[in-house]
Amino acid sequence: MRQSKNRSTFLCALGLTTGLVLTAGVAPIFLSPAPAMAQPATNFSDVRGHWAQDYIRALANRGIISGFPDGTFRPSQPVTRAQFSAIVTKAFNSAKERDALRFEDVPSDYWGWSAVRDAYETGFMSGYPDGSFRPEQNIPRVQVLVALANGLDLARNAGQGGVGLYRDAARIPDYARVSVAAATNSGIVVNYPNVSVLNPNQSATRADVAAFVYQSLVNRGRAQEIDSPYGVTRGRQR
Repeated sequence: MRQSKNRSTFLCALGLTTGLVLTAGVAPIFLSPAPAMAQPATNFSDVRGHWAQDYIRALANRGIISGFPDGTFRPSQPVTRAQFSAIVTKAFNSAKERDALRFEDVPSDYWGWSAVRDAYETGFMSGYPDGSFRPEQNIPRVQVLVALANGLDLARNAGQGGVGLYRDAARIPDYARVSVAAATNSGIVVNYPNVSVLNPNQSATRADVAAFVYQSLVNRGRAQEIDSPYGVTRGRQR
């Protein structure tokens, strides 16, 4: 019973319905686009005055993310790779770009099976060379930016100029430098508490993901810019 309760609470926090049917060998089916227990966006008790308050409320109002049944959002809680897959799938509803890949550690009865599949098919997420996806692994900030840059096709002809804005640019993995530059040049990056420090290998929090995803919607012309002192703009540091 404890595992079932935790799963329902977690799905609610992602903005997914609690009406989830899980059957061995059958993909999870989400019966409704919004959770029955979602907390109103303005009522998160732990978000008022938070640096990411406006990003969180904006995404919650769109039904992309929501809070926990106790009225909290838990902005500092880390996000797993499966959770992030569910968020980007809801946020962008992108067209399929490639065939699904079977990951050995994402069985068809896993709660996030369909989200992982969709995030892979739309180009946001990829697996590891050993054939795994590692769905329960906390996703680093750099992987979030790579996923958004790839899924939104921002990295084409991006160069690496944007990474020079960060004091810790040397910590950006080589594979991610072009994508981070593209995300920076596209106005997606939000750094708290220091706009000049990316902390690329730090686990992304729910607040970080809300900010990055919202800024990606701004880049797509689907949301209005939020004036934040922590937003990174190409060629300018606030």
